[in-house]
This record gives sequence, structure tokens and C-alpha cells, in this order.
Amino acid sequence: MASQLCLPVSPRLSSVKPLKPHFGNIQVGICVAIQRSGGRIHLVVVTEVKTQNAWVTVEWVEKGVKKGKKIDLEAIFLLNPALASAEHPTPARALPSLSLAPSSAIGNQRTATRWSARIPQKNETPSGDSPDREKHRRLQLEIRAQRALAVNTGNPNYEIQSMIEECRRHLDCSQLSGPKPLEDHRICVCVRKRPLNQRETTMKDLDVITIPSDKVVMVHESKQKVDLTPYLENQTFCFDHAFDDTASNELVYQFTAQPLVESIFHKGMATCFAYGQTGSGKTHTIGGAFSGRDQDCSKGIYAMVAQDVFLLLKTSACKKLDLKVYGTFFEIYGGKVYDLLNWKKTLQVLEDGSQQIQVVGLQEQEKSKYSEANGERSDLK
Repeated sequence: MASQLCLPVSPRLSSVKPLKPHFGNIQVGICVAIQRSGGRIHLVVVTEVKTQNAWVTVEWVEKGVKKGKKIDLEAIFLLNPALASAEHPTPARALPSLSLAPSSAIGNQRTATRWSARIPQKNETPSGDSPDREKHRRLQLEIRAQRALAVNTGNPNYEIQSMIEECRRHLDCSQLSGPKPLEDHRICVCVRKRPLNQRETTMKDLDVITIPSDKVVMVHESKQKVDLTPYLENQTFCFDHAFDDTASNELVYQFTAQPLVESIFHKGMATCFAYGQTGSGKTHTIGGAFSGRDQDCSKGIYAMVAQDVFLLLKTSACKKLDLKVYGTFFEIYGGKVYDLLNWKKTLQVLEDGSQQIQVVGLQEQEKSKYSEANGERSDLK
């Protein structure tokens, strides 16, 4: 969870002598935004400025522990462009007695990490400084912080996404080094994660799925405590195999349909199907990857099955059996069944005397080589 910082300001504030022009408006005691090595952006307090080395020292509090680091001046100006100009320097105040401590304020799910600077009350205002001037100073501080975090505050899900990324950094993903062979069993259930599409990326939707191992899928669910503080509830589900969003169709085929192809040559019966909601990637997996509106049917599981079937037919063991390959294609849509190899003729699905389901009138076509089977699929796309 993103932390919060409260910066108490001493009633007795003393002016700080402006630094050299190339340091812009950077002063000891002001808040600036920095980017951590993990990509997270948050506010810190400048505690030291080194004019000769062109770097500053900053401090912040994280999980109750005070932390600090040195940062180059260029990195500061990159996230705080308003501080780069020294033509009209903004008066800054030092914090002689700086106390860093997490704020007890309630978290806000719709904003990024919130930071607050407590300004002296009316009776604490130093001589010569009016309450309006102090209010203006506080407003400028908030605007500066918002500008520095503009990239992230524009995303309403930024805080939840930060918590998900923090959770992933602490996961042990060592088991993802390589998939393990599937065990022999009658039913195998595999899950494949797809990446966010362009529309979801534009809408800044959350990626809430993590594959910590080759058999586990983790779902990150955003929740709120009674005091409205956001938190994550991580639910895990186990499957025979789990593929992350970098897995190729070849890898998916290797651990799903390929063992079934081998089983049918040993008098077995096999069924492989893709199940999921619209847009989940079924067509991409079964039929092949799309490039615009064109689909590369040679990269789908359909084509890989056909290729392996005809390769096995050429082996010496199968040649003796004089096996033949037949193909059918039908579609179930709107409660009706259509024959895709017979100009979408409407078919009936009935039960025979042995209580077996039969698609009545479904046309079968014999195929003698892989190119015919794959070409048939290309004509139907």
C-alpha cells in the first residue's frame, strides 16, 4: 500500500539564501518527486544540496523507517520541471526541525499517494507572513506535487496498480524457469493469460492476473477496509498448467493438444477445445495470430494438429494400418448448427439408440496431406 507522509513545519521559519542559478528553485526543506528503481514515483524532502557535485540528498519514510538517497540534479528536474527555472525563484522555507512520520489520514483509492505539509495556524504564523500568503504557499506545494505525478495521477487505478506491482516483486517466480511434462490423466485443464489489448491500455485498465508458477494463477482483487483504506485480496487457483502472457501458441500446443494427437494413434478418442468469454484469445490460440484482419493459420493449434497427424501417418507403424483422415467443420450459433463444409446448411443434433449424440447430415471430407487440411481451415476463416 502506498504510504503517506506528514511534514510538520516549525512556527519559526527562516529564509534560505537562494542557490546558484543552475540549481533553479531547489532548496533544503522543499518537497520534490523522485522515481524509485522499481518505477514508483513519490514525494521526498530535500535535506542537503551539493553545489559542486550537482546532486541533492533526499529523505522519506517507508513502512515506518526513515530512508534517504542521493539523486542527480537532472533526475530531479526531469520529474519537477517547475523547479528548473531560476528566473523568478519561488521563496522557499527551511525546515529546521524536520520530523518524518507516516500520516494517519485515510487512504484514497482514486488518487495516487497523498502527501501533506502542515502549515502553521493563524496564531503560529511568523511575523510578516499573512495567513493568505501561507495558504498560497500550501496551494503551490500541492500543485507542484500534482504536476510531478501527472503521469500517474491521470490513472484512477494507479494506487491499486502500485500495490499489485509491489505484490509481484515479492513473489517467488523461480518455478517459471521451464514447464514440466504433463502427467498422464484423462482430463487436463490449462489456463492461458493474454496481455492487455490496445483498447484496455488506452483506458488504463488494470492487469490483475499474475502467473507465479507453471500451475498457479493469482487474481488480485481490489477491496476496501471499513475506514476506506484500499488493500489487495490475492486469490490463487491451481491448474494442470498455467501459461503467462509471453507463452507462444507452440508452447500451449505442446502441453495441450499434442499428447492427444499421439493418443488417437493408439485407438484413443480425444477432444480439445478452447473455452472463454469473447475477446479472451480463443481464436488466436486455436486459429492463429492476427496481423490486422489477416490471420496466420499456420500458427494455430488447428494447423499444428493437422501437421502432426500427417507426420505420424508417415511412420512405419502407421503405414501398415492404412489409415485415412477425414475432416468436418460445423458451427453452433444461436441455438442452431451449421455445416461449414456444405455452405452453412442447417443441421439437426439428435440422440441415437445407444444414447450417443449425432450431428445428422454432417458432411465429411477426406484429406490426404497436411496442405489440404490447413488450406481448408484457411478458407473458413
